[in-house]
Amino acid sequence: MILVAITAAILGFFDSMPAAYGCLLGGAVVIANLWILSVMGSFIIAAAGAGMSGTMAKFGVLAIPLKMLIVVGLVYLLFTRTHIDGLGFGLGVLTQMTAAIIETGRASRRSSS
Repeated sequence: MILVAITAAILGFFDSMPAAYGCLLGGAVVIANLWILSVMGSFIIAAAGAGMSGTMAKFGVLAIPLKMLIVVGLVYLLFTRTHIDGLGFGLGVLTQMTAAIIETGRASRRSSS
């Protein structure tokens, strides 16, 4: 979240406020998507550990791709119905990948020492 806020502030200062808002929205979409994915993964693992099978197992297999389809559809509707700055939105999305790369580097340096 800090990386999204810093990127949005930089965009607001050097580019425009719509780009900064787009960055905040892109970061929020990815953060919410990852949070929902972690919750769904916990439920699927718990259901598998409890020995559930049949319909619940099939739902678990379909839930994650269905969630992604819903997120893509909502982002499509967002872009077609409102005037979101695409560059800012893209940079907001990329901040989460950047955060993952930073954390991977930090964890790798910690484990090697």
